[in-house]
Amino acid sequence: MAAPNIQTVDLAHIRENGLTTTSDVKFTFVDQNTGQCLELYAHKLILAIGSEVFMAQFYGTLKEERDIIAVDDASFDAFKTLLDAMYNKKVTLKEKSFMFLAELFYLAHKFLMDKLQDFIIKEVSTRKITSDQLLEAATVAENHEQL
Repeated sequence: MAAPNIQTVDLAHIRENGLTTTSDVKFTFVDQNTGQCLELYAHKLILAIGSEVFMAQFYGTLKEERDIIAVDDASFDAFKTLLDAMYNKKVTLKEKSFMFLAELFYLAHKFLMDKLQDFIIKEVSTRKITSDQLLEAATVAENHEQL
């Protein structure tokens, strides 16, 4: 049997399947509709490698001392997709709404993840907007014009 190689380890699988013993940070969310508390576990080192912002947050001179971080500017689903991308999990955006894509773009912008931003822009630019989606797309564009 070959020894595990970091290049072949499925990090997303490790994060998603309850191996919280290796996780060293937990992100918490409160669902705005149900009030339900949700959690996502991750590894500071992997996040720091994927984002200069996380590097500064976890290993910089003013590093975050807490291991539990409440997220109040993003939904559980958008933040999970961000983590999936950071863990090299294949992310599909085809069925996602414009509102979700705007939220994910905001996170990619916040964490200085240019490739994810480009991926989202490419997805949006290839879509044909139907009359049913026009109002949503216009609202999203107006609400996120600062990005």
